Amino acid sequence: MTSRRPGVRKAQDRGAALILVVWAVGLMAVIGALIARDAHLDALEGNRLREALDGQLLVESGQRIALARLAQPANGLSTGFPFVCDLEKGRLLINARPIRALTDINASQEETLAALFAALGVQGPDAASYAARIADYRDGDTTIRPGGAEYADYTRAGLIYGPANRPFIRTGELSEVLGLPPELVTAMLPFVTAHSHSTQVDPLYASPEVLAALEVFGTRAGAGLDDPAWTESAEGNAPFAAEPVIVEVIAQTRSGFLTGTAATYGPQERTLSGSRRLIEERAAGPEPTLAAGASLPEPGPCY
Repeated sequence: MTSRRPGVRKAQDRGAALILVVWAVGLMAVIGALIARDAHLDALEGNRLREALDGQLLVESGQRIALARLAQPANGLSTGFPFVCDLEKGRLLINARPIRALTDINASQEETLAALFAALGVQGPDAASYAARIADYRDGDTTIRPGGAEYADYTRAGLIYGPANRPFIRTGELSEVLGLPPELVTAMLPFVTAHSHSTQVDPLYASPEVLAALEVFGTRAGAGLDDPAWTESAEGNAPFAAEPVIVEVIAQTRSGFLTGTAATYGPQERTLSGSRRLIEERAAGPEPTLAAGASLPEPGPCY
């Protein structure tokens, strides 16, 4: 039997110990990297949540500012919209328009809806078909319009529901109309309402897309940031107190995060608070003037 010399055994033990140390150091390095990565991801998620919360708080502040202006008679105070102003957490672009600036998806004829689709870049046959599907969704009969869709078409598409056969309650219902592409619904929402109950559109506040759909030409197509649409209400009355209004708020936090909401409020209630009833709310913006990486214009006073 051959015995190992003590020196050889000690060298082997040292080698094994070194391997264990290297392995332990490598394992600790891997664990440290995983912890650092998780901490980084948690920090990013925390920042995103904080930005979203700050943006939401700014939007809500902008809505309150707009409603406060709308509740005030003129009395020499400018109620001009749109305007930009600064708060502690960021900058706001606030606009308010009468609901008559939008196309009503309940009251409008198929031809008007098809023209709006065309103004949004949809080809003629598809535009007519989409308009027919909206009309079939809202009417109370089961007759299929050319290019439209009724209950049997919904079931063949594997859906468990059919057309509502009633007027739209909210514009978000457009996503339930069979065959309307989601990206088209998103593009359409800023130009439509379900609450004006009228085919009439106010050309002073309407967008070019809405004006094109109504074939209203030679009229002013809305207000720019440097040209407030409202200055002082006539006869000391609060502006648009008797009709619904759309309040659009774009918020930009100090770090540049952009978010926005468009809320439709009913006529001013006869209460001491002068509050308005929220009818519908949807995402809004950033507006076309705010391209990627752009900043809101220079501000004025919020109040």
